[in-house]
Amino acid sequence: MSKNIQIIAIILSICCNCSHDPEINIKASIAKYNLANEIYIKITEEHFFQDKVVSSINSNLVKALIKQLDSQKIYFTKNEIMYFINIFESSSSNIEVAASYELINLYFNRLIEATNYQMKVIKKKDFDFSKEEEILIDDDMNEFKNNEIQLKEAWRKLAKNDVLTSMLADKDLLEAIETIEKRYRNRLRRISQRNEEDVFSIVMNSFAGLFDPHSSYFSPKSAEDFEMTMSLKLEGIGALLTTEDDYPVIVSVVPGGPAEKTGKIIPDDKIVKVMQVQLPEVEAVDVVGWRIDEVVQLIRGKAGTQVELEIIPAKTEDFSERKFVTITREEVKLEEQAAKSRIVEIQRDYQTLKIGVIDLPTFYIDFKAWQKKDPSYRSSSRDVQEILKDFSLKEVDAVVVDLRGNSGGSLVEANKLTGLFVASGATLQVKESNGKIRSWGDRNAKQVWKKPMAVMVNRYSASASEIFAGAIQDYQRGLIIGHRTFGKGTVQKLDSLASGQLKITESKFYRITGSGMQNKGIVPDIILPSTWDTEEIGESSLDEALPWDEINPVRFRKFKMDSGLLDQLKIVHLERIEGDPNLQYILNIRERYELQKNKIAISLNILKRKAEKLERQEWALKTENKRRSALSLDVLNNYKALKDYNESKEDVDIDIESDYLLNEGTQILSDFLYLSTNLLLTEAA
Repeated sequence: MSKNIQIIAIILSICCNCSHDPEINIKASIAKYNLANEIYIKITEEHFFQDKVVSSINSNLVKALIKQLDSQKIYFTKNEIMYFINIFESSSSNIEVAASYELINLYFNRLIEATNYQMKVIKKKDFDFSKEEEILIDDDMNEFKNNEIQLKEAWRKLAKNDVLTSMLADKDLLEAIETIEKRYRNRLRRISQRNEEDVFSIVMNSFAGLFDPHSSYFSPKSAEDFEMTMSLKLEGIGALLTTEDDYPVIVSVVPGGPAEKTGKIIPDDKIVKVMQVQLPEVEAVDVVGWRIDEVVQLIRGKAGTQVELEIIPAKTEDFSERKFVTITREEVKLEEQAAKSRIVEIQRDYQTLKIGVIDLPTFYIDFKAWQKKDPSYRSSSRDVQEILKDFSLKEVDAVVVDLRGNSGGSLVEANKLTGLFVASGATLQVKESNGKIRSWGDRNAKQVWKKPMAVMVNRYSASASEIFAGAIQDYQRGLIIGHRTFGKGTVQKLDSLASGQLKITESKFYRITGSGMQNKGIVPDIILPSTWDTEEIGESSLDEALPWDEINPVRFRKFKMDSGLLDQLKIVHLERIEGDPNLQYILNIRERYELQKNKIAISLNILKRKAEKLERQEWALKTENKRRSALSLDVLNNYKALKDYNESKEDVDIDIESDYLLNEGTQILSDFLYLSTNLLLTEAA
């Protein structure tokens, strides 16, 4: 095998005229070979999905590595791809470690070569921004290049686009070049700091990802960071970051954390710059091209201090768009994640209906207090129970449990929360890797709320949220309103290794009807409009996601719900969409999204790009003013006024006025109360 790799190395140097002294030449140590074998044995023997064909694992591994390293198809040539595929497909190793290292070394050195070439390009300062050129942004339409000439042409266009994008963010040519040059130097510095653990982590995570997207390898340092994140004891902004195309990207925000409380940071936001507010004399730091651990350290800080992030908004049409968010660092506390409530009054003819809203950001429990048998320990089910008792005293007619953005938490709490609405009974089924199936539930549960209810979910509602929403739907206990949930129906365990840890999927959730939650998620009874295609994220959009399946149902008693009434609710909801300016505003944004989402290329002509940017701003202003006019509100005079208006919005825990979908959820539940001739809670015989 090593002889073949040496031959490949010679051929590769001819293909792309690489330096004879590559800056990166990391070799796998004996310890890493042994660790790779330990991971292989553990994951192939203990993973839930044991039908995976391991004989073709290396063939799939090389494809996964190539996709991760060069999704844009701008670093490897066609010949290089072919040579590496041949090596992996002919490998007799459990995991082809040596060739994986060679491929990653080639990537790092090609990235160095590309970056040095791009620095030469921008230093010439002779860009012709009037020329009709474009860059393909649809990776599926791109092809791997034939030779170095084609690679360099791709690098040149990318450098030109970097400068152009910076200019569109209100910089002149010299300022833009200076910014991009610093960014390229950061990238080179980041590459030079790569070590064997970095390379090994890339290989092992690509390997684990072949079994399912939630199995992964944690290096000793990553395991430490993971434990710190899970304990929520870190003073910072409460956000999980990753790297994508050199940009630090928000993966998720911690419920109740500083980032989430701003109401302005969402998954897929890209961080461009970080500024320490308490040090105004220090310039904002451009972090594009930085190692992710360095970005995290820069953002972290003492509680009470502030950090400002310059961000490219998620799903923006152009990377020149920016938003600036100031965050006060603090330790995430249980109180910040606690359930919150509000009572909304809605008029139906001459009747005033009281709708109670419970916002539950996560399924939490104070484990330490619980372990100490503290009778007053905090948990989501206990807090919600107190809210429900208060609602009863205030004669609330129905309750909306808002689980949008709730990515899960304690499964025990999901069971207990379900019991507050359906009493004792099974909540879900769990199938283990050995095929054993057992049902979960709370035998001691007592129904606290007996009036109508609804659950609001979206694509970010996952795991424990799906267990609760699925049980409410299966028991026909309440309405499910919103968007299809994430579809994560698996459970992972964390095993220690000789070095680091391995997260393995060990079991799978099923609903009490026998239907799997995995991949499909929970489909709402009434689907609300959305501003974007929610199918772009979620379990079904992830590579190697485990498939949906079903098992036998368990016996359970349903509540009575008139199916004809549900049809009436859908009709009234659709009628309200037609006449509600706020819901029409959402549909207008979705229409715009549909027109832009299939865009396959971006222009490198500055006049076209400026015109596109101006058109986007005019569209945004026009769409907002259309909404405001329909509501008899003052219109905004220009785009700056629109930006100021959006940035001036204060974060409110339960904002019925500005949260148009939550408002519609309460309206749907009030429709149910108004149209219903029989109470929902009359139990089935």
